[in-house]
Amino acid sequence: MGEGISLSRTEKREYLAGTLAATALAAILVFTALANRGTRPAEDRAILLTAAFQRADGVHIGTPVRVAGINIGTVSAAALDKQRNAVLTFSLTQAAALPNDTAAVIETDGMFGTKYVELRPGGEEEMLKSGDRISHTQDSVIIEDLVALIVQRAKDARAQAPSAPSSEPRP
Repeated sequence: MGEGISLSRTEKREYLAGTLAATALAAILVFTALANRGTRPAEDRAILLTAAFQRADGVHIGTPVRVAGINIGTVSAAALDKQRNAVLTFSLTQAAALPNDTAAVIETDGMFGTKYVELRPGGEEEMLKSGDRISHTQDSVIIEDLVALIVQRAKDARAQAPSAPSSEPRP
């Protein structure tokens, strides 16, 4: 009754190939884990800076942060402070020496494009460090507000302009 299982030659080859493939996969996983062990994730090396804005319309987590038009990081957090200002946290993953008097400006790509944060380096010699706050900020410009302002100024100018003499002859 103790009959053993007998494998054909083809089955033995398939079994051997499967075992070798599983061993190779396990070795690749181990080598990958060991190789990644020595490197820190980009978030660990990132420089974190914060800035407060009265208006941060169109800015969200993941919005690009640029210096001279080059992406150097993203907005990694957004919150309100006690004065109800929008406090944005920037995670800068590309090295950029930024002086303490750097300004953060919310810009728009083109007339109706997406928003991004432009960092404009100042001239101080002391540099910002991770955890510092950028004190010079410029809020987001809202196109609707800008159009409303232009329309209002045009109405004011029209109301103040002297009425032009009529070209019709007088009787």
